[in-house]
Amino acid sequence: MKKVIISGAAGFIGSRLVRLLLKNNVEVLALGKKDRKNVNPLRLPEDPKLTYLKLDMAEISNLPQILKSIGWDPIGSVFYHFAWGGKNGLSDLIVEDQYENVTWTINAFIVADKMKCSKFIHVGTMEEAFATPYLELDYHKEKHYNRHVVYALAKKATRDYLKAISSQFNINLIIATNSHVVGPNDSRDSFLLVVVQKIINDEKIEMTSGEQTFDSISVTDCAKAFKVIGEKGSKNSEYWIGSGNPRKLKEYVEIIASLYPPKYAIEFGKISYSDVKLEEQIFSSETLNKELAFKCTQSFESAIDEVYKWLKFKEMFEE
Repeated sequence: MKKVIISGAAGFIGSRLVRLLLKNNVEVLALGKKDRKNVNPLRLPEDPKLTYLKLDMAEISNLPQILKSIGWDPIGSVFYHFAWGGKNGLSDLIVEDQYENVTWTINAFIVADKMKCSKFIHVGTMEEAFATPYLELDYHKEKHYNRHVVYALAKKATRDYLKAISSQFNINLIIATNSHVVGPNDSRDSFLLVVVQKIINDEKIEMTSGEQTFDSISVTDCAKAFKVIGEKGSKNSEYWIGSGNPRKLKEYVEIIASLYPPKYAIEFGKISYSDVKLEEQIFSSETLNKELAFKCTQSFESAIDEVYKWLKFKEMFEE
């Protein structure tokens, strides 16, 4: 793998992949929605092998012409599609915003094929695992309409559309989904990051019983997995990037509390949990392990320590 195109390249996971690939002498075309000067340099550093292009996903169909004008040859490159968003963030309650992403992703897939890219790696979300259980609920009784549901259904629709049309194109479609990712320089309001931040701030932490099954991996392991998938992933495969050891959410929080004792005891069960629960097999990374011989190796304790040092001291270490 010598050249890649990454949409959503300035995001938390996409940018970590960019930096990993640059260290491995891979040429990267990074697509983002910000002006280059406004992109966090810790995420996308200046590098002779990195070309940054400001491009709204609504304009993705213009990419072949733009690349021709700047002399960047996309033939044979791997296209990673991380880009997804709404007016109020990655996921919001605005259905129109979420479903625009469906169209833009399909257009990106078609454009990647037109440019003769070798692979299109669509990035799914663990929220999709909730989509089927949501749809099976009695909507007369249940009240699960929230930003995660809308986001999950749009992501699932994208996955289904891509699989439905992929046979009509030459490019290899691969779908990769990751468990909950933690690491430094994360600006999202992800649950475990919020727990660490509240401990640092000496705030009370109230949560559910934490009995629901959960899985977490480091952003470094996640980026390594995406690299291997780009190099060795096979056509029409679907990979789950996970720790291989899903646990109850409560266990993750208890590990954090043991490492960084909070001022106040964490109040498990203070908030009622009315959401659907996932089975452990949902988080299975067996295909990734067996087919591509890849396993996540960084411990949760090590990954969460990186989060703590980032939030507390703004320290960031990368291999």
